[in-house]
Amino acid sequence: MNHPLSYLCSILLLGLALPLAAEARCVTTRYGETLCAPAESRCVNDRYGDPHCSGSGGDAVLDRYGAAVCGVGRCVMERDGNVMCSTEPRGSAALDRYSQAVCTGGCEPAQASRCKPLTK
Repeated sequence: MNHPLSYLCSILLLGLALPLAAEARCVTTRYGETLCAPAESRCVNDRYGDPHCSGSGGDAVLDRYGAAVCGVGRCVMERDGNVMCSTEPRGSAALDRYSQAVCTGGCEPAQASRCKPLTK
């Protein structure tokens, strides 16, 4: 009798744990290592599988070529493929009805130089 209940509890706990792991902002390298980002930063694996992270309050995304680029705040990709980011840490970015970026404090192009490689 208790066995099916234990199975159900295990499934529920697993379901609760998955969102927590995603919230940790961890990435898996091409070598299978799991590395976690510093607080308030975001990471992305580039086209080679190498992880790159933004600074605190920033964003890391892939450009149209699969290269990691970062911004001070959140970033979006415009219709023409340019990645634009908020100029403020933790700032928001969205696309308007013409697929042009609109950002908190204004927008600026994302830059690879703003990214930091993620290491242990």
